[in-house]
Amino acid sequence: MAPPTGPVFLSLPGDILKHEADIDLMGPTRVAPHTRGDRAAIEAAAKILSEAKRPVIMAGDAVSQSRALAELVALAELIGAPVYAELIPNTASFPSSHPLFRGAMTRSQTAMRKIFDQHDVLFSVGADLFALSLPSDTAPISSDLRMIHLDTDPWELGKNYPAEVAILGDPKGTLPELTEAIRANMPAAAQSAAKDRLKSASEATRVELEKLKARAKSLASETPVQPLALIHAIGEILPKDTVVVDETVSSGAGLRQLVRSDDAQSFFGLRGGGIGWGLPASVGVKIALPDRPVICLSGDGSAMYTIQSLWTAARYKIGVVFVIFNNTSYRILKQRLFAQRGYAAQLDTYVGMELNNPAIDYVGLARSLGLEAERANTVHDATDLIAKALAGGSPMLIEVPTAREFK
Repeated sequence: MAPPTGPVFLSLPGDILKHEADIDLMGPTRVAPHTRGDRAAIEAAAKILSEAKRPVIMAGDAVSQSRALAELVALAELIGAPVYAELIPNTASFPSSHPLFRGAMTRSQTAMRKIFDQHDVLFSVGADLFALSLPSDTAPISSDLRMIHLDTDPWELGKNYPAEVAILGDPKGTLPELTEAIRANMPAAAQSAAKDRLKSASEATRVELEKLKARAKSLASETPVQPLALIHAIGEILPKDTVVVDETVSSGAGLRQLVRSDDAQSFFGLRGGGIGWGLPASVGVKIALPDRPVICLSGDGSAMYTIQSLWTAARYKIGVVFVIFNNTSYRILKQRLFAQRGYAAQLDTYVGMELNNPAIDYVGLARSLGLEAERANTVHDATDLIAKALAGGSPMLIEVPTAREFK
């Protein structure tokens, strides 16, 4: 229960397990989680952030785990900084509808460098710096980018990059003090400049979002379905309190901007990168949040790892709506191999990464596991089925054949 939280393995010898005894287990101890960072470090960070000309924030899971979204919003607005989600987020660490939210960065060192080179200070709030997939000759950040890092886990502080100020503390307990210290350090001219940054960053987000939506709409009539068009359409019809469990992996571009996730329990994603988590996770999320609609967006390859989760949902009537983005391949692996320009890319042959010949019938498979299921060949059909499933409250699978291209 104390940071860094996670699974605990308890091993008991077999002979002990066979014995019986009266044991006083006593009461549980709960460690108060909202530890406040060192005051001197907060003051040092406040000075840097109050003087920053082009600050940027990366928000990680520690923000949502400590329920500190409102506190981070207040700080981001004060300094006028755009906010990016960490590269593989598990939770909603910043309200996606806020005009400062820029979504998740592409996990490419070159693309990241283009963004970070526009800024002079990076403030990481519980974010992993950085979870990358492929080696590159380009460093994601320059050596002269000043860095402030706040985290609940000392292991993360300075793990990959040196922080000018590293604060061990909980965002909920630390961000309010940091915000007040920044405000106290900002003269009138700096506050005016921050307001200008807030306005320009919000406008840049609006323009980028409109372009993304326009692109999604332009693809809406294509078949097989384009993932971006489907994600945009899903975002348009979901109730505001919907919880999204995302394992679209290679099909999820634009999801964080197009699908609302404004509270700490509105989004759950693939934290570690190992696929097969989404289907069973969505069952667990629905059990934990029974009064909220839950939709699972999963790739077809990911779904095959734990397809038996559908039987669990059917047997116990756990009302998750499962949407399978079916591109008949392990597209993420193709993308990684293509990026390395090895033999597979040169020959355009990706051994062991196809999920066709024979094709997998996810509708038939789901029905065999006791679940209602339908196939949607268009974006409109998909959203109609999703709306019907959410209204009905029973578990349902919707298979959507999507485009196979990956380059």
